[in-house]
Amino acid sequence: MLKCIIIDDEQHSIDLLKSYIEKISFLQLTGTFNNPLNALSSIDVDIIFIDIQMPQLSGLDFIKLVKERTKVIVISAFKEYAFESFEYAVLDYLLKPVSFDRLLKAVQKAMNQLAFAEEDAKGSGSHKNYIVVRVDAKNKLQKIELEDILYIEGMKNYVTIHKEQQNITTLLNMKDLESSLPKDQFIRIHKSYIISIDKIKIIEGNQVFLNNVKESLTLSETYKTAFFDILKQRLIGNQKNI
Repeated sequence: MLKCIIIDDEQHSIDLLKSYIEKISFLQLTGTFNNPLNALSSIDVDIIFIDIQMPQLSGLDFIKLVKERTKVIVISAFKEYAFESFEYAVLDYLLKPVSFDRLLKAVQKAMNQLAFAEEDAKGSGSHKNYIVVRVDAKNKLQKIELEDILYIEGMKNYVTIHKEQQNITTLLNMKDLESSLPKDQFIRIHKSYIISIDKIKIIEGNQVFLNNVKESLTLSETYKTAFFDILKQRLIGNQKNI
C-alpha cells in the first residue's frame, strides 16, 4: 500500500483526485491540504500530488524543500512549468483536468520505481524481479516477472510486453516503462523496442535476434552506441570491429 497526500488550493481539484484515488486499491490517501505550508509536517509518504500556482508557497518552492525525499507528481493547469519541474526530479507532470487513466499511469510508474528502490536499499545488489501493469479498463493489475520478458514493443501510448506464451498490452508509453526497468537487464534498441539483454541470441548488422522470437528486431542508429557499449562489457576477444 502506497501512502499519499494532495496539496492544491482548489477544493474541486482535491475532490476529483480523491475520487480517483479511492478507485486504486494500492493507494491510501492520508491527508489533503489547501495550504502547502500546512503539509510540510506530513511529507513522510510515498507520493505527493501537488499543484504549482498556490498562495503562501508555490508548488515549485515546496518541491525544492522536499527535494528527493518522496515521489512528487505535479497536477497543474499550466504546462509552462513542466520543464522546470522535471529539473527537480518530479516523477510526472499531469495537466488539469486530469483523467483517471493518466493518473493511474503516473501512479503505476511510482509503484514500480519504489519497488526497485526498496530492493536496492536492502543492499541485495539486485533489482525487484517483477513489474506491475494495468491490463484492462477495470483497473485490473498484473504482475510480470522480468525474467519472462523477451522484449517490449511501443505503439504510441500503449506498449505490448512480449513473453514466450503471452503478450500483454498496457496503457503506458515507452519512456515511462523504460525508466522503471533495471538498466542492467533491459536496453532500448529502437524507438519501438526495448529488449531483454539475456535473451539476445545473434546480432547481424542492424538486426537483433532473440531467443524464442521468430522475427528479428531492428537496431536503430540512435541507440546503437549505447547498445554495443553494453555488449562490450561481456565480449570475449577482439573488440576493434565493434
